[in-house]
Amino acid sequence: MLAFLVTVMVLCYTCQSLFTKLYSANYQGKNAALSSPVFSICFGGFIGLATLVVGGFSFAPSWPTVLFGLLNAAMLLLYNTSLIEAGNRGSYSFLMICNMFGAIIVPLFVGVVFLGETLTLVQIIAIVLMLISFVVMNARSLSLKGASGAYYIWCALLFLANGLYSTIMNAQQQTMLSMSLPAQRTEMIAISYVGMALVSFIIQYVKGGRERIREGFSMGKKSALFVMMCCLVATLASNLLLYVLTQMPSSILYTIDNGGVLVLSILCSFVIFKEKPTWEQVLGMVMAVASIVMISL
Repeated sequence: MLAFLVTVMVLCYTCQSLFTKLYSANYQGKNAALSSPVFSICFGGFIGLATLVVGGFSFAPSWPTVLFGLLNAAMLLLYNTSLIEAGNRGSYSFLMICNMFGAIIVPLFVGVVFLGETLTLVQIIAIVLMLISFVVMNARSLSLKGASGAYYIWCALLFLANGLYSTIMNAQQQTMLSMSLPAQRTEMIAISYVGMALVSFIIQYVKGGRERIREGFSMGKKSALFVMMCCLVATLASNLLLYVLTQMPSSILYTIDNGGVLVLSILCSFVIFKEKPTWEQVLGMVMAVASIVMISL
């Protein structure tokens, strides 16, 4: 059953990545710079509110959940900002390597050092193999020529934001268990995502008032459809993530999740966008799959 839930979660996150790309490609707003903040508002607001609806509007967060939720709202905002800023300044491949490394290395460090998680030698080798596969899959397009210092700073912030988001989610669940309190998954997701959406909305409103918000949401029917589909699968993925975190070590879960999503995303690019595979991508995918098999043993 656990393997099935993890598989569904990976598929949902892969679809989220695909629909996000399709949303960006079909965004018809006059100001393309507004596509990201509008996405953050829709994404955060939908996931938070949908989770509350499914949970029967049960909302009684403890103080740790409020604290962790607000911290994660800040991490989500930092993640979106650093992803945009780094993407505007340099190599997308290096940016994605930092992104993936952060999602695995930061939770691994915190889990082993502070949460008492243990890994077998095979699992350690599998994690290292997965990290190497990320570099191999992005090797051909990797270029740091002309990159500025600001680019590396934003990449470092992206590394931390993605890793800390995962870590905070895990820390909240572990704290609830240690205090013998309900998991409060609904409350955690609602605070994290609605908080991020509200901050994004306020920032855009301060910048340009209602006119800026109205302009940003004039995205076109296709873009609106894709952001809605993205929100639906992301809502399921977020709820599955918090549940599965209580069933297996976070370092193993995030390795499987990020590796699986990357492999499936590349396969989607071959099938849907007719991109031609390179030998580096094929080798990297084989390494990632081998890592997932090893870490699951």
